[in-house]
Amino acid sequence: MKQEKTVLMVVCFVVMSLIAGLIAGGGCARAPVEIESGEEPVYGGVLNLASTVDPIGFDDAINQHYHTSGLKYTNEDVWEGDWALGRAGGYGSGEADWFMAGGLMRLEHQAGALAERVEWDEQQKDTITLHLRQGVHWHDKPPVNGRELTADDVAFSINRHFTLPTGYATIYYPEAAATTQISAPDDWTVVIKCEPQWFGEVISLLDYMYIFPREAVETFGDMTNWRNSIGTGPFILTDYMPGSEMTFVRNPQHWRKNPVGPGEGDQLPYVDGVKISIIPDESTRIAAFRTGKIDITTMDWEQAEEFLRMPELRHTTYFEDYAQAVISMRTDKEDSPYADVRVRQALYLAIDNQKILDEYYGGIGTLLKWPIGPTKEYADAYVPLEELPASVQELYGYDPEKAKQLLADAGYPDGFKTSIICFNHRAYIDPLTMVEAMWAEVGVELEIMPKDYATFTGILMKRAYDDMIFSWYAGVGTYYFAHNYTGTAVWNTSYVDDPMLNQARDEMMAAYPDEARVDQIHRELMPYLLEQAYVIQLPAPYGYRFWWPWVKNYSGEASVGFYNVGNYSKYAWIDQELKKSMGY
Repeated sequence: MKQEKTVLMVVCFVVMSLIAGLIAGGGCARAPVEIESGEEPVYGGVLNLASTVDPIGFDDAINQHYHTSGLKYTNEDVWEGDWALGRAGGYGSGEADWFMAGGLMRLEHQAGALAERVEWDEQQKDTITLHLRQGVHWHDKPPVNGRELTADDVAFSINRHFTLPTGYATIYYPEAAATTQISAPDDWTVVIKCEPQWFGEVISLLDYMYIFPREAVETFGDMTNWRNSIGTGPFILTDYMPGSEMTFVRNPQHWRKNPVGPGEGDQLPYVDGVKISIIPDESTRIAAFRTGKIDITTMDWEQAEEFLRMPELRHTTYFEDYAQAVISMRTDKEDSPYADVRVRQALYLAIDNQKILDEYYGGIGTLLKWPIGPTKEYADAYVPLEELPASVQELYGYDPEKAKQLLADAGYPDGFKTSIICFNHRAYIDPLTMVEAMWAEVGVELEIMPKDYATFTGILMKRAYDDMIFSWYAGVGTYYFAHNYTGTAVWNTSYVDDPMLNQARDEMMAAYPDEARVDQIHRELMPYLLEQAYVIQLPAPYGYRFWWPWVKNYSGEASVGFYNVGNYSKYAWIDQELKKSMGY
């Protein structure tokens, strides 16, 4: 895979992390969210959000979905997460939290969007059929002028992702893209034919491929210019000033109804519009929230201290697994110390993880975050640390004497010198500096080598490091692919080639879409995988999401489905009288 293409994947994680200033976020709640149910929805008002970056474009087949944040409001996927299975203002089933901005892609939590129904052959796994919703209309803008969406639009849009050199499927799943055929046998049906081994990849792509009208793309060449924005979504983009703000107004012809709660059956959206302010500076963004100019925001534990003392605010804590990093190493080189599991375990035991968690993250976080983190939606695939064997739990403790013994047993009685590459940012350098001091106590001399973003991503994408790298890993949503510890792709950052892990990956992919069976395979694999210490996990912090009480039918959601950042906005409503009474 070419570097200029694959670099985009890392950009996804960084940009989405930056956007978490407000229109992103996610993870696992550590405490219940206060939900005020029983209030009647009202229409009107503007939902004020913020982003730290501008969108790069407005066509996700050209610029990738994580660079096209505006599309989350104007355009729609074939399907998305089911709002009624979340908290839904206190009226949902609570099966999902929808706190994560990223990889929430359980099939059992999906609901139809432009497709009323999605069907597949569970045995052959070579055909996916989309039964489209009738009566869905495009925004009333030329050249479509509000006409009804058809299967031709959907097949055409998905095909762009599978055929354009910039398409997401083409870049990240080239084998699947090359062997998949999409057709529209009639106006309301789309048939996707794929090779069985690529079924999981193809079906997961359907939740982040936005649908455009064919004649608009053919008229404009592509949809990258915001002025050409046309979708079926709840909002219409009316203005965009780079570096300043994006303005969206309510689509009066939107098809969607509220599925649950006192507003069940109401036409969505409730708010008259959404305004997203572009605020790169973190302190400025937080100040905007403090003064009520922003309705929702995310922040770390240090920033949260002030707002936790404001009882009028609502908040939740969350864990966002895609933004985390682990220490990876070259386990594939025979002459490398990391080829020996005793060395890897020694490095674990020489780190006082609890000290890092307490002193750097304020005691708010988790010790076990890899290969997936703790999220409600994937609870059956995740194994809490306390449920793992003692031999695994020991690695997350602190035992420098045993670490020295393991190093001696492996032939390194005096330790060794090593180096680690990381992104030149305090969030990476600071914890590594603590590790540097801890490893020195057992004779391991660590050189930290910070790199600028472009250099760091280039090294990561090519896996061009001789010793270690402190880098991101694949998120939770495609855990059944085992990207983090098998194969030759970028996310296998420790060059792992373990027959037992490869077999488990094949079993998970063969079992999919039986998610209960995949969860079971994953859970059963964890004791072995974690004891091998193929990566060194440092503690991961929880973040905080705050919102003002005038934002109703909202419980801290970030993405209802797979990278659908901000799509909760169509369900939220604003208590304008409350906002006025509070002086804002």
